[in-house]
Formats: sequence, C-alpha cells, structure tokens
Amino acid sequence: MVQEERGGRVRGGGVGGGEGKDVQEALGGVLEAISEASGCESVGIRWKAGEDCPYFLTRGFGRDFVVREGPLCERDAAGLLLRHRDGTPQLACVCGAVVQGRADPSQPIFTEGGSFWTNGTTELLRDSPPSASVGIQTRNYCNEVGYESVALIPLRAGDEVHGLLQLNSRAPGRFTAEMIGQYEGLAGEIAGAVVPKLASGE
Repeated sequence: MVQEERGGRVRGGGVGGGEGKDVQEALGGVLEAISEASGCESVGIRWKAGEDCPYFLTRGFGRDFVVREGPLCERDAAGLLLRHRDGTPQLACVCGAVVQGRADPSQPIFTEGGSFWTNGTTELLRDSPPSASVGIQTRNYCNEVGYESVALIPLRAGDEVHGLLQLNSRAPGRFTAEMIGQYEGLAGEIAGAVVPKLASGE
C-alpha cells in the first residue's frame, strides 16, 4: 500500500491490496495514507468516464464541493458539449488541462510530468492567473472555499492519462518539487494497478 516516511514522503506498494478487495476499497486506503503523509485534509481521484472525468473517490471534500466540481465537460447554453477543434471535449479548469495533457511544462505551475501544483492559490490568482499565463480559464472554486495548496497529478498508464490524483489543503506551503515527483511516481503505480482491475470488472 502507501506508507509514510520521514519528511512526509510516501512510497507505494501497489493498489492491488489483499484478496477480495475491490478497487474502491483499495483506493480508499491509498487516499487515507496519502492524506496522512501529505498533511492534505482533502484528497481525491478523478477517473475518465465516457468523455468526462468525474470524481471516482474522494476523502475530505464536502458533498457540495464534489457535486459542483465533479463534471469537467464544458457545455453551451443549450447543454451541448463544447469541443476543441480536434473534436475532443473541452474539460474545465486546470483539472481538464492535466487530464488532457495540455499542461505547459515551461510554466512554473506545471512539471515535465504534466502535473500542476501551487502552495498558494490566492497568490497565484492575484499575481499570475492561469487564464493569463497559459490561457486556461479557471473556476477558482478551490480558492473560494479556502484551499491554498493544490496538486493535480496525472494518473498515467503507458502513454494514456486515465484521470488524476488531487491533493488539497487549506494550509499554504504543503508541497515541494521533490514531493510532487514522488506523487507522480505513485500516480503511475495507481494507474497501472487500476486499469487492469477496471478492465476485468473487479
């Protein structure tokens, strides 16, 4: 599973869990361990479902947050899906950019691995909002409800991003670049374990 090491580091031992554990049960234990190790009171996993990427499992986010922020597909006034020029759906906010691989690693808020992270959403939105720096329109709801530290880590298996791991904390300064790199490795383990389980219907 996931274990905490000194300095808030985490290491993963796979998501398979013991015999008889389903995906949600196994991931529930992973999220609890990540929350404890990171100090982030709210953690979650988004997983692609059709053309959207809603929350698959969360810990610490209120129901109103999950309901409001869950769907990422952008729609017009008639309720029709908005699409990019290549036909893919427009997914909202920075979550959508991470899921669709539109993160720009030349910007300090993104990593070479396609993750987003910030230790202060208030400062980010004031000084260098993603809408201005990378052309991503943000909902700003994480900041509105008081989250300062936010990390969005792609769940990638092979060349495909299947979803993301989200870590939120109302305390600023939760993350370091080293920690984000560790979570990227852990996210790869999660995706690699979950994809075959979901494919087999477990």
